[in-house]
Amino acid sequence: MPLISDRTRITINLFLPQRRTPDPRHAIPQADRDLTGKTIVMTGGTDGIGRVAAGMLCDMGANLVLLGRRQAVGDRVIRELAATGGAGTVSFQVCDLASMDSVKACAERILAAHDRIDVLINGAGVNATRPTFTEDGFEMNWAVNYLAPILLTRLLADRITASAPARIVYLVTNLAFLDRINMDEIAAKPDFATSEAYVESKLSGSMFMIDLAQELESKGVTVNYLHPGNIRSNLLRDLTGAERIMGYVIRVAASPTEVGADRIVRLAASSEFDGITGAYLVEDTIRPAHPEAQNASLRKQLSRITERTLKNWLPADEPASGEAVLL
Repeated sequence: MPLISDRTRITINLFLPQRRTPDPRHAIPQADRDLTGKTIVMTGGTDGIGRVAAGMLCDMGANLVLLGRRQAVGDRVIRELAATGGAGTVSFQVCDLASMDSVKACAERILAAHDRIDVLINGAGVNATRPTFTEDGFEMNWAVNYLAPILLTRLLADRITASAPARIVYLVTNLAFLDRINMDEIAAKPDFATSEAYVESKLSGSMFMIDLAQELESKGVTVNYLHPGNIRSNLLRDLTGAERIMGYVIRVAASPTEVGADRIVRLAASSEFDGITGAYLVEDTIRPAHPEAQNASLRKQLSRITERTLKNWLPADEPASGEAVLL
């Protein structure tokens, strides 16, 4: 039995100095740095590590489609990226991930405007530290971190498959913070709110990605999920009191945004990940999936819950999860 638990070890690590520059051993090969003609759809690309990753992808020549809540922010990011002289193009679509109607409408606009999608990066996230509910009645973490990316992915899946070889990338946190996911709680109350809702929503997303990877592997689409590390971000901005002070210390120790952005871009573009699917990448290393995510019975439960929850926004013949397709 280990002297300290994984959760304790991870918590201690949050306060230790992290890598300051991307690891040169994992540098993206030069041959992979030309993304001309590749269309990349990305949530979370207007702020934090996503914004830095967007700049890198634009520099590499990608046709970048950024999603976000506010048009003014999108316009500003487009101007900033244009000013850098990057080889790529950038467009923006309004998409409020707290609203399933907004996600569906955004997906429809993307499909109308783009005949291919080579990479989908589900990079947006929220860490609501107190019970907050969306206009659809869902707990905020559950809606933004799980339901919205699953809905967006499902609505764009046919176009992504038609563009194969293609990739889907989903950002998570360090899933070892959570011992188990409470399916009974989720099933009984889809708008659940718990103190661990953020990690629970990300663990749920990883379970979806494992099933989706199995479904799409034969179609030339890889699906992987990434914990980019302890990176300076705005996820801790809503903390108060002693937790706010703790968050400040964590930010000082954390890696710069460039480190996390490099890891996102690698997973999206590097030939290092050709043929790799269903993988959980922690910083620069592939790790075993969370024990709960390895449980096929739990994934089946989650699939059914998700399908019921999203039925009003999915086409009538479209299941919410890859696992449902495999049944």
